Amino acid sequence: MKDKWSPALQIRTVLLSIQALLSAPNPDDPLANDVAELWKVNEAEAIRNAKEWTQRYANVDN
Repeated sequence: MKDKWSPALQIRTVLLSIQALLSAPNPDDPLANDVAELWKVNEAEAIRNAKEWTQRYANVDN
């Protein structure tokens, strides 16, 4: 139970946890199997895709 989220967590702790997950992806426990498979087979292409999708879908100018 100790590893579960609680409202007592500080925003700093939450942001550090998110940063850790983003900086060290785990393709063996994926949310999207196709993305994880690409990461395992061709990490450089997976990173290119991530950058492209970030530009396309997270850009405020769209």
